[in-house]
Amino acid sequence: MDDFYRENAALYKKLVDAFDPNATATHFSRHHPAASDRVKPQDCPSDQVSNAMLVVARIRPMLADDLAERFPCAAYARFDEKTGQSKMIDLHNLYNYPYGPPKLKSTKHNLDIIYSADTTTEAIYNDQVAELVSLARSGGTGTLFAYGQTGSGKTYTISKLQELAACSLLDQTSDRSHIELYITICDLAGNSAFDLLNSRKPVSILQDASGEIHLSGAQERRLPTRAEVLDLLAEAAAFRQTAPTLKNDTSSRSHSICRIRIKDKTLDADTPGGLLYLVDLAGSEAARDIVSHGADRMRETREINMSLSVLKECIRGRAEGVRNPEKKVHIPVRGSALTRVLKHVFEPGSASESKTVVIACVNPSLADVTASKNTLRYAEMLRASGQV
Repeated sequence: MDDFYRENAALYKKLVDAFDPNATATHFSRHHPAASDRVKPQDCPSDQVSNAMLVVARIRPMLADDLAERFPCAAYARFDEKTGQSKMIDLHNLYNYPYGPPKLKSTKHNLDIIYSADTTTEAIYNDQVAELVSLARSGGTGTLFAYGQTGSGKTYTISKLQELAACSLLDQTSDRSHIELYITICDLAGNSAFDLLNSRKPVSILQDASGEIHLSGAQERRLPTRAEVLDLLAEAAAFRQTAPTLKNDTSSRSHSICRIRIKDKTLDADTPGGLLYLVDLAGSEAARDIVSHGADRMRETREINMSLSVLKECIRGRAEGVRNPEKKVHIPVRGSALTRVLKHVFEPGSASESKTVVIACVNPSLADVTASKNTLRYAEMLRASGQV
């Protein structure tokens, strides 16, 4: 298919330019609102954005490798001038029609917010993560997931958001001696967990009598300075389980969870502090990227897919429980290590306030349009499952 895309790149671009000319589909090279002009989620009517869960997408810029391979762009964010937001992505594929010239096949995908390739990570932090940080500071629980194909900018995005969140908390609490910040970073591979701040030593995921989940054996380090934040994140990244793929020499082959706990020493010792979870989900792979995998890598891929499926079912169960509080809904939290650690996300009856944001990272290259479509379909399923 790659050769077919290259040979027909000019035709593809012509068809894309002619696609639905009356719509406000926004190409990367055309007008898109600056970060300061976009409407933030909290400014939207309550019926447009779920308070408990928000599912957004970020389109990665076209990289030098994409351009060198002569692959055109396949993902375009649609900008709605009435709302000042993008909430839809158009994906364009070129179909090798057997009885005539190639034809354009287009799909549209609706999410809560779409961030185009010119949106900075800082803008996404201000739009999405700052609210989660404020929630954690007030004693609640904020959770952010980043999901997408390997090479879609997922780990780049979550790493920068981790840095911004930790530094923001340090700045906000620097003059408050009664506030202490603690960080834990773990790697989840299959049903096993490892401490990324302690040379990948094994961690046990345990539940106490009250239902609280504990990462037994994981180090919890205090965050005293900005410099140490960067050092800790770099240390954790060095121990992350990665493997080379066709799309990425250092693809994440496990889920990484960064947890920041906020302790207020003026409160009772039994009072739980605020929590912020920043989760980098393992990179998904397109079918063409796994053809050369051995048995171990295929098993690893199955485990990743299984845990993502359980995550979707837990989110769906949570939403059903909120819609029908009198109904006993089964939520398969114990189905994977990932959902056991994030049990709080799926319990609508939790005493503390919580909010979850999912960022679907999209590779814009035509060569990866099928994988990008799968990413957006999964994001749409999460959004539908999480709506209450």
